[in-house]
Amino acid sequence: MIIRPFTLSGRLAILCLLVLAAPTALAQEVPLVFGKVTAADFVAAPADSAAPAVMLCDFGQSRIVGGREGFQLEYVRTARILIRRKAGYPWATVQVPLYRRNEQTERFKKLKGITYNLVDGKLIQEKMAENAVFKDEQDKNHTSYRFTLPNVREGSIIEFTYTVESDFLFNLQAWRFQHTIPTRWSEYRTVIPAYFRYKQITRSYLPFAVQEDKPVPYNTRMSHSFEGLAPAQEYNINTQALSSRWVMKNVPALREEPFMTAQLDYFSSVDFELSTIQYPNQEPRDVAATWEAIGTELLQQEQFGRDLYQKSTLTAQISALKARLPEPRERAAAVVALVQQTMKYNGQEQLYLTKTLKEATQRGQGNVADVNLLLVQSLRAAGLDANPLLLSTRSHGHVLESMPVLNNFNYVVAHVRLPDNTELLVDATEPVVPLGMLPKRCLNGNGRLLTAPAALGRWVSLAPTQRQAYFSKTTLTLQPDGSLQGKTHWEWSGYAAAEARTTEPAQLVRTLQQQLGDDTTPISAAVWQHQREPAHSLQLDLPLQMDNTEGQATTTYLALLARLGLNSNPFSAESRYFPVDFGITRDETHQLTLTLPDGVTLTEKPQSQSLALPDNGGRFTYLCAQEGRTVQFMSRLQLNKAQYSAAEYANLREFYARIVAKHAEPLVLSTGARP
Repeated sequence: MIIRPFTLSGRLAILCLLVLAAPTALAQEVPLVFGKVTAADFVAAPADSAAPAVMLCDFGQSRIVGGREGFQLEYVRTARILIRRKAGYPWATVQVPLYRRNEQTERFKKLKGITYNLVDGKLIQEKMAENAVFKDEQDKNHTSYRFTLPNVREGSIIEFTYTVESDFLFNLQAWRFQHTIPTRWSEYRTVIPAYFRYKQITRSYLPFAVQEDKPVPYNTRMSHSFEGLAPAQEYNINTQALSSRWVMKNVPALREEPFMTAQLDYFSSVDFELSTIQYPNQEPRDVAATWEAIGTELLQQEQFGRDLYQKSTLTAQISALKARLPEPRERAAAVVALVQQTMKYNGQEQLYLTKTLKEATQRGQGNVADVNLLLVQSLRAAGLDANPLLLSTRSHGHVLESMPVLNNFNYVVAHVRLPDNTELLVDATEPVVPLGMLPKRCLNGNGRLLTAPAALGRWVSLAPTQRQAYFSKTTLTLQPDGSLQGKTHWEWSGYAAAEARTTEPAQLVRTLQQQLGDDTTPISAAVWQHQREPAHSLQLDLPLQMDNTEGQATTTYLALLARLGLNSNPFSAESRYFPVDFGITRDETHQLTLTLPDGVTLTEKPQSQSLALPDNGGRFTYLCAQEGRTVQFMSRLQLNKAQYSAAEYANLREFYARIVAKHAEPLVLSTGARP
């Protein structure tokens, strides 16, 4: 994490700051008092009945207070949780993250925990033992404390409180109002003296019951001395503070739903960034980090940008490419292929090099920074304008562009500007992805381009230039015994092709046969095209032999589109508070021709239908027509947006439900008795 440190300017050294009073801010009634559990707290509300646990109350307070070394942050959290079933037991273990830098670290204090059980109508308490606390080292800047409440059973209530003291004024605690279990009451308060200004960033798809800011008195006695002079002099400062309060009530559990980015993106929360410090009789000082400063420092770091200015380890091979491929795009594609031959991606999403690019090249494998920073270095050696682009993957969460913090990112790719000003985003971790197309995991908002000078750095859209496209053309003949014979041709394009190429071919054929109901045709009968050519669609031709068991002796029901296209609705929830994020647009087309034998009569067929989402959000077209002894079908689903808002969810859910219902409508065929 690159964050501008907090220092005091000038010759004034603050030795002691003691908060005398902030009565108005602290007099407000609190929603939770530790140790005040009653039998009424054990009663589950109807809305909580299905949940494994319920957050009865989660209450946090942060304020800036005086300490011996200057101002410090004091954060107190108190929480009460009802454990309803065994699946809720993990909530009895709590992890508290702490930040550290050099020899300085945040301090974890005043921990208390109690488990309450009702036994024969009596309230039994069991306090947490001191040795139930464990310290975990995370990385060079982060550690955590972990504790577990004792004797937790189904029906227990657990309660804990702790304090974190911090000298890092930039690290004002964020607050999460929502959890993966229901929360009946969540409240956060801050008291910030007028010397400090924090930017508040609130994210929520749910309304606040209370959201207020008000000024309150704040009195401090300051002790200070000038360098080399003693004793310290004391004087009182009377100023104001900003008291803020946020409350949410009856917050539903956040569920994992289809087509989400990281769950962290959707929790209702408030974050803070220290922007300005102004002490008495001093000019205001801007201390907020900037993306430009972060970029400059990152490009100078040994484990990131320094190697980009060194001679490439692939110089000899690249020189040959330059002579052979004068066209820039072809040369860029050849450099990507060379990097992929040289280094394999190990699946680790890391922003920093393992060691150096030279050592990573010698190993022949590395994390995403090893692979793609070698790519940037090699593209430059090939005479191309290439720079690193930072991004956050879909599983890591959205980047808060208004809050410059490096740990927003976990991934780096190459940005290439061609001579005609065309821009390419290039990733060498996936050989199945063609030039200029990022892996699906990278499609998450905007990325940050790092340049020298840093002032030229900017945000770059990660929106995909290709769709997820499927096409199939199937011809079938109904046999006298009711079976179906024929062939099918499939094409996967764009992101569908990249996904298909990551699957072992025999498994892909087997999955398709199971989908179509063919357990007879040997896998070896499949004929592939362009398996190792990512720039082309992946194509498959496959003979089919399908049994049909739908029907009685003289009546046959054939719902063939349910086998080829969409046959279930992924949106089961009646409502949704956050967007549906597909990441990419979608185009899926299926054509089918069915030939009927003599003696078979089509007595009922589905009606053609056309559906459209509002604002050109998507379209579904279904055609069914008979001509002589053949019946022809066509189904096409188009989703024109990569993301649909919560307000569009109801329409999208109904759209999918109608498609599934239409695909399930069968042909009804009448025949003579089968032999």
